[in-house]
Amino acid sequence: MALAVLCAAWLALAQRASAARDLDVGFADYLYGSINEQERDLWLDRTVDANADIVRVNLYWSSVATSKPSAPRDPSDPAYNFQMIDNAVRGAEARGLDVELTVLSAPPWAEGGGRPRKAEPGTWKPDPRAYGDFAHAVAVRYSGAFPAASPAPLPVVEYYQAWNETNLDTYLAPQWKGKRNRSADIYVPLLNEFHDEVKAVNPEAEVVAAGTAPYGDPPGGPRRTQPLRFFQEMLCLDRRNRRGKCPKGGKPKADIFAHHPINREDPPREKADFKGDVEIADVHLLAEAVRKAEKLNTIATPGKHPLWADEVWWQTDPPDRKEGITLEKHARWTAEGLYLLWKQGVSKVIFLQFRDAEYRRGEHALASYQTGVYTYGGEKKPSYDAVRFPFVTEREGSGNKLRAWGVAPESGELIIEAKRGRGGYQQVGAKRVSEGKVFTDRLRAPGGRLKLRATVGGERSSVWVQGKAGKRNRKAGRRGARHERHRGHHGHEGHRSR
Repeated sequence: MALAVLCAAWLALAQRASAARDLDVGFADYLYGSINEQERDLWLDRTVDANADIVRVNLYWSSVATSKPSAPRDPSDPAYNFQMIDNAVRGAEARGLDVELTVLSAPPWAEGGGRPRKAEPGTWKPDPRAYGDFAHAVAVRYSGAFPAASPAPLPVVEYYQAWNETNLDTYLAPQWKGKRNRSADIYVPLLNEFHDEVKAVNPEAEVVAAGTAPYGDPPGGPRRTQPLRFFQEMLCLDRRNRRGKCPKGGKPKADIFAHHPINREDPPREKADFKGDVEIADVHLLAEAVRKAEKLNTIATPGKHPLWADEVWWQTDPPDRKEGITLEKHARWTAEGLYLLWKQGVSKVIFLQFRDAEYRRGEHALASYQTGVYTYGGEKKPSYDAVRFPFVTEREGSGNKLRAWGVAPESGELIIEAKRGRGGYQQVGAKRVSEGKVFTDRLRAPGGRLKLRATVGGERSSVWVQGKAGKRNRKAGRRGARHERHRGHHGHEGHRSR
């Protein structure tokens, strides 16, 4: 079919702009709390330029409270040092960025007794009451009224997350006792204490349940729990999403649930190899569990609960030739991952790292990851544009229909252009869009390879290459999930290394 005919067919099917579900995008990076003000300001400014909406900040309880406070509920207790967190919160608020504070890692005096030598510090049976006291102190500090009577109080934080990757023993232990899973029994009392204390200070704040890691072990573990099983046990469901037994602590109290669909080397459309593991393409399984729990009233907090993907990443090559993907794949998979997560009901996506860390061959700690949209040297990767102005298409069924999707970087008339072969780009669609809002459209197009792009105002998306229906990169996908299954979840111990 000639491109002119394609244009006519597309324009004939073009629909007026309609309200679509929103999708917010953000980043997690230690740079946001840097003690170097110039460095901190530079990377926060660049984060805003990338059209980010939110930043995720890890608040390590064990680092903030290096000694036992005499007044644990008082954020001004001299045992506490919140300097890096204050830096990040003030910097984000000044730029209109929301903050998700992830509060994790118990100090030694708040861990349970009998911690085995092999257990990671900060993970062993944390004391829910002590965690609740600390949550109270954190919520007071970021309530918008601390210090009291100050002309410049610390800003309000809206989102508080209770712990991190609670289906891994690198964060919460023990995961198993024989064949019996323990993770939800340990976690839900922590979550519920955290929720109650945060809400007592700021009823308008929203509590986010811990984001789960994408992979787990078969029953018996010993070190990991599959994320679907963790969700089901936390939500008082059985393996078929029917009403089940609630964990210790009762029904969970949370406003938002979260997961970390980290695909490593897998493309975003590749499903996890093992049932119960959850990569990007499997997130709908968690959404279904949450919706079922809402219907069965097995969540203590009423209403509909959003689902976030608050840690997503791929390692890039350069510089990591062993485990990285090419910069071109990184850009494509970033945009496609955003679309697929949105399609499955996710409302916020947070990428790990804005700027790469310095590369250290063979090291898997966070201090050596290269998952950002900037290189360590400060150069933009192609994935920067995929975040700033994501635009993708996908074939619907086996016919000649395409769906176009994106997030508009500014308001105005959006122009969609396409080309086949060596010809030039021609306009194939136009619609009004609003800044920061999702747009969708449908079109007819012949099979075969197309190049498409979108423009609004002075902004142009990266080129999206639409291939034949059903074409998948199976080889790339299988390698990542199997590698992960045997290696363990992406060296997350490194999150403790700052």
